[in-house]
Amino acid sequence: MKIVICTKRDLEGNIALNKIVREIYGHELFVLLSDHFLKTEREVRESADFIFYERDLPVEQIHPLIERVPLSSEDNPQYLTFNQIKERYDIPVEILRNNINTPENEARLKEIGPDIIFSVRFDFIFRKHIIDIPKYGIFNVHPGELPKYRGVFASFRAMMNGEKKAGCTLHVLDEGIDTGPVIGIRYLPIDYSRSVLWHIANLYPLGIDLFITEILPKIEKGEPIETVPQIEADQHYYTFPTPDEFSLFNKKGFKLIDNAEYLEFLSGYNIS
Repeated sequence: MKIVICTKRDLEGNIALNKIVREIYGHELFVLLSDHFLKTEREVRESADFIFYERDLPVEQIHPLIERVPLSSEDNPQYLTFNQIKERYDIPVEILRNNINTPENEARLKEIGPDIIFSVRFDFIFRKHIIDIPKYGIFNVHPGELPKYRGVFASFRAMMNGEKKAGCTLHVLDEGIDTGPVIGIRYLPIDYSRSVLWHIANLYPLGIDLFITEILPKIEKGEPIETVPQIEADQHYYTFPTPDEFSLFNKKGFKLIDNAEYLEFLSGYNIS
């Protein structure tokens, strides 16, 4: 099958893409990377620092250094950079410079003719003319329990709310924001000694596993995909945290980033 993978050009997106490509490489894959942040995200100090560690530092500094040393056929690191994924697996990896819904990107997707679009940590909201392109639809991984944790920074919100576990939801994408029918939810126990970044990075693989084990086999066999509509009475939509909310998070003793965890992520690359 032709599968277009839409993800984000940052650390969590890279970790997720490594897992996806490694496990479904037998299909014809195309990768589209978003590289978009809202202006307001850069204006809040805590958020700007978070973006630096998840996007600016790895993509602009660490990945280029890693790529200076060519990979040999014997090298098999846990994580490859985006460019290394493109080279090793010989698949298109394209950075979107504008919204997925533009006429140019619509034409590109129609040219590819995907059977499936798989969205994991993608910035843009898909509009109907894009949703209608893939034969079997768009499946999205949301790193939060739906509909209870719609919106952004779900791990942050779950920790703020004192949850015992954080959910990762695989759902069919529709025209709303995190509103499509649910295929399944898997859970990760919240470890309050760990950072938000650690929780985000470890939630996405749960939804990816659902896609690989529940969706692909059924589509290949021509079996129906079972979904459950979201209960609107249970929904809560979270916007981006305010400076006061970041301050309260810090006062509770919680962490956005942890240096030891960060180095552990980086150790998965082929760093000489």
